[in-house]
Amino acid sequence: MRIGLISKFGSADGLCVRAAHVLKGLVDHGHDVHVFTQSDSIDSLPEDRIHRFRAVPVNPHFYLDSPGAVRLIAEKSKEHNIDLLHVQMNSSSTEFLLPFYKHALPPIVTTFHLAYAAGSSVVATAFAIAWKASMFAAKRYDHIILVDPSQQQVMDEYGISEDKTSVIINGVDTDLFCPGEGRNKNGWIDFVYVGRLAIDKGVHILLDAFKEFHAEYRKSRLTLVGDGLLKAMVDDCVDDGSVRWLGVLDHQRVPEVLQNADVFVIPQNIGGLGLSVIEAMSCGVPVITTAIGETRRLLGPDEGVLVQPDSSSAVLNAMRHLADEDLRREMGERCRMKILKNYSWESQMELLEETYRKVMKLT
Repeated sequence: MRIGLISKFGSADGLCVRAAHVLKGLVDHGHDVHVFTQSDSIDSLPEDRIHRFRAVPVNPHFYLDSPGAVRLIAEKSKEHNIDLLHVQMNSSSTEFLLPFYKHALPPIVTTFHLAYAAGSSVVATAFAIAWKASMFAAKRYDHIILVDPSQQQVMDEYGISEDKTSVIINGVDTDLFCPGEGRNKNGWIDFVYVGRLAIDKGVHILLDAFKEFHAEYRKSRLTLVGDGLLKAMVDDCVDDGSVRWLGVLDHQRVPEVLQNADVFVIPQNIGGLGLSVIEAMSCGVPVITTAIGETRRLLGPDEGVLVQPDSSSAVLNAMRHLADEDLRREMGERCRMKILKNYSWESQMELLEETYRKVMKLT
């Protein structure tokens, strides 16, 4: 198939990680792939198959593209006989304009990334507005790929039937994200967080909980990967060097951090099937995360601890529960087995190709 991918690449967020996996998977499966993007660096593809347009970042995760982006996509799609366009929803303004130019474009599929929101009213309200804006565009695409089954409920509310949607959950490279070699830590417990340092990810909740846990259990450490507005809170958490901030890392370096972890913690207020959670589980690390969206079905009670949103006391109690080394080891082994069985990227790519063929046949 000749596929055009419309997405940003290279940023430290789940959308870009998924887009990179999709690109690599399509190329590995022998498809003719072209990319339309505002990003500078693209792996897995020669430059003559990358078509760039200008864009201004509104925030680290959303871009306001030049008006000429849609024309570029239409012209290059015709020139290269593109069979289907695949848009990563919630990365740029172009995704809202494309449906109005369908007469000049091949069939359009979108992956809908926006997550379920819970917790504080401010976060929930902000994401409700984003949902409505994104649904305005998504309803006009030929097909919508959901990354979380719980998203279908909102689709139903907007009158989008299940025959126009497919669920293709986030996957993980199980060879890259694998357990590390066991090592004697002499009683130390290492907690790890990977994600944006933002309120919607619950970083403030994590830091409050760790501060209390560390006062009770001095041989504990917290490592954070990512950047964001709450960086100052990281600096102010404790003053004995037990909190380590690594900044934004290349995705290929994240497994090493996870392999040295005892517990992965992300008490987010938004979320579906988060990549960071399944990547940690693939490394054999038990997880503390929030009981929202599909995560409630992903993480069983013998694989980690689900907590309520906006509750540092719940995270603290979960940390106390996982202070047991034998329990952590048993949970980690179960996490790894579950990911190997159900969440590899290879199985997800087969579903994606099937969806492409279905859409091309019907349009």
